[in-house]
Amino acid sequence: MKHEISLADAAFSIRPVGIEDAAAIVTLRSDPAQARFVHSISPRVEDQISWLNEYFTRDGDFYFVVERARDHRFEGTIGIYDVADGRAEWGRWFLTPGSLAAPASALLIYTAAFEVLKLSEVYCRTVAENEAVVSFHDSCGLKRAGRLEKAFHLAEGPVDAIEHRLPMADWPSVSAVLASQADRVARLVNRGV
Repeated sequence: MKHEISLADAAFSIRPVGIEDAAAIVTLRSDPAQARFVHSISPRVEDQISWLNEYFTRDGDFYFVVERARDHRFEGTIGIYDVADGRAEWGRWFLTPGSLAAPASALLIYTAAFEVLKLSEVYCRTVAENEAVVSFHDSCGLKRAGRLEKAFHLAEGPVDAIEHRLPMADWPSVSAVLASQADRVARLVNRGV
């Protein structure tokens, strides 16, 4: 849906996705290393524009671009969606290869969820074989809700997912972990790494 939520930390920011981001999204989502853990999308920018125009009409769906705060360089995407009864899923998390934005983008999306949208719980589902992302969620202090069999249907067929949940009561401790990680990364980024 069209929204006005923009947040930033010392090195990265999230802002509402726009039509002008369609080509960058297609390029990012077409990277074979990124695409192996998600459903495929059309390689045509026109199809992404159509998807974005449909997205703009949906309620309870907040899609963001992750950028470098100082120069607005595209770093990836992230979103909160399926908002209902104070809960929502977050995902659509794709970062450019080599990006250092993981801790900051996670911190910012949770800030949007809990402090802007006032949600009571956020969950995410990660392809079980995507060990790096599953490990990232574990290291932040998220609780594993379990393994969901055949949760996603990818090109090779159905795959399992690991679901992590973050209730509002646990947000302060997770926020502290992510803020510490994001601060370390910000020092590197702001030195020009």
